[in-house]
Amino acid sequence: MTKQITLFSALAASLLVSFAAQAADTAELKVKGVIRPSACTPSFTGTNVVDYGTISAKGLSTTAANVLAEKTIAFTVTCDAATKVAVRAIDNKASTVVTGLMTAIESRLTDKYAYGLGAAGGKNIGAYSVRVIPNSFSADGATPDVIYDEANNGTWIKSGDGRFHADGAGRKSFAATGTTTPGSYKTMSGNLGVTAVLDKGANLPLTQNIDLDGSATIEVQYL
Repeated sequence: MTKQITLFSALAASLLVSFAAQAADTAELKVKGVIRPSACTPSFTGTNVVDYGTISAKGLSTTAANVLAEKTIAFTVTCDAATKVAVRAIDNKASTVVTGLMTAIESRLTDKYAYGLGAAGGKNIGAYSVRVIPNSFSADGATPDVIYDEANNGTWIKSGDGRFHADGAGRKSFAATGTTTPGSYKTMSGNLGVTAVLDKGANLPLTQNIDLDGSATIEVQYL
């Protein structure tokens, strides 16, 4: 009996030592990063402001949407080396969009193309659209086709008027003429077009100054 107790005690002690050795506290170290072939920078030439100047309240329709002329602004994406990129524009004033105004620009356009113009006197002012003007762009000296990926899933088709979706979908890229595969370029430059639409005058506080206050973030994505 005594030997049996002694053997058990020795075995128990051995198991406890083994468990203690295996149950040590641990901490995980992770190392992360992204290796890219180059960095690309979007920029505007001269100014990043599309300025409609002074608009006379007397000239606005009180019963219909007021479409202002399209303004252009020079835009460039510059990369350290030839790189495949896409560009999208995300609305920073989405809560101020007046819905239903895009059809005043073109009948087929829906609110997914509408960016907010800010608010005044508790009233939203209107909306505007942003587009890549296709024939204005050059890519490393060549004239590319503007292509777009409607669902951001890598399926590209040729773009029509180059208009951006305000929620960042429908990203644009550049491809060799006649193709729909994004090309690798070092410099892509051309014009963006902005068309503002003011709500009908009856919905605006026209007895005070109304400042148009649109804002969008232009983002470059690496493909």
